Amino acid sequence: MTRTPYRSNRTTTSLVAAAATLVAALALADRQPLGLTTIKRSPTSGAIEVIHRLHNHDAELGLNRVLGERVASLDTLEGRARFALYVESRFTVATASDDGVGAPLALELIGAELDGQDILVYQEYTGDFPTVIVIRNDVLRDVFPEQVNLVNVAVDGDIRSLTFRDDDAWLTLGDGGPPADE
Repeated sequence: MTRTPYRSNRTTTSLVAAAATLVAALALADRQPLGLTTIKRSPTSGAIEVIHRLHNHDAELGLNRVLGERVASLDTLEGRARFALYVESRFTVATASDDGVGAPLALELIGAELDGQDILVYQEYTGDFPTVIVIRNDVLRDVFPEQVNLVNVAVDGDIRSLTFRDDDAWLTLGDGGPPADE
């Protein structure tokens, strides 16, 4: 029995295409909910900018679950505003005290916008930024137990990171030694 190269190549190509489709589907199905928050000084205003970046699908699904209702899509101004208010209620930067957590910094909610498949939520702080801070980032962690939130702080030339996962509550960042999660 002689195989024709055409059929062999066609079968191989079909199998490779099917495997690639399966791998792509599994990769999308296994995507872990992840949030990225960047805290940095604005070069133009000198204020401290807080920028939260989350995947649109996770944000919309999470907000629907938290509110217990179907909310407006993040494609609408109302949906983005509701999500921005949710983020504001789940993210806190505070001063450090001898007992741990001091006074929260007054972060001003600026707004939210879509950026491709992500939603960006903006906050700002205009006071003096403490050298030691404590942060709590519970954004979407009340909805998705596997949610991981990374916070990068790039203020005064130093970049430090905190990772919130599992039961993490307040994590410390600053001159008082390494962050609590390191």
